[in-house]
Amino acid sequence: MKERDLPVPTVCAFAQRESTEYLLLDEVPGSPASDPHWMSFLPDVVVALGNGLALLHRTSTVDCPFDQRIGPQIEDARRRIAAGHVNEDDFDEVRAGRPATDLYAELLSTVPDREDLVFAHGDFSLPNILLRQSERGAVQVVGLIDCGRAGIADRYQDVALALRSITYNFGSEWVVPFLQAYGLPHPDPEKVAFFTLLDEFF
Repeated sequence: MKERDLPVPTVCAFAQRESTEYLLLDEVPGSPASDPHWMSFLPDVVVALGNGLALLHRTSTVDCPFDQRIGPQIEDARRRIAAGHVNEDDFDEVRAGRPATDLYAELLSTVPDREDLVFAHGDFSLPNILLRQSERGAVQVVGLIDCGRAGIADRYQDVALALRSITYNFGSEWVVPFLQAYGLPHPDPEKVAFFTLLDEFF
């Protein structure tokens, strides 16, 4: 991502000891979009988020080695269930109390017919997006963190999680201006639902 001029941390060092991996990154400027400070600037914040995601999705996918398309992600979800790595206590409220195997069956029954592939962050939720305000007061996306699921994916991978995060942190009334800034005024509700469900396994 750094080679694509995206605002991500620089890897300073990597080490592994037995089963534990250590990654040292430099500091990325800005503060998370989920910081209460930004509640005073919501009109500018949601536009910045929409513009920032649109810019990210225009990033070239040429030579990208990370495949985050639906097929590989579904297989990863199956393996995580089998290994007991899915936290059923952390499901969204609407799915609370259901077993992971039940959600997985629902996931398989709602797979979209086609994918609109872009370079995606993978978890475009507010804590992972760093913002900064210029001297003139403009709010801008200046950093992307927690990029472990970045790669070639359907654009709704990011859109769905952004909508959920904006609704949770700011309120549903801020979804429309975000989508307008992003350039998707009429999102596909079935794809939003699918990718929100898919995220439960990770």
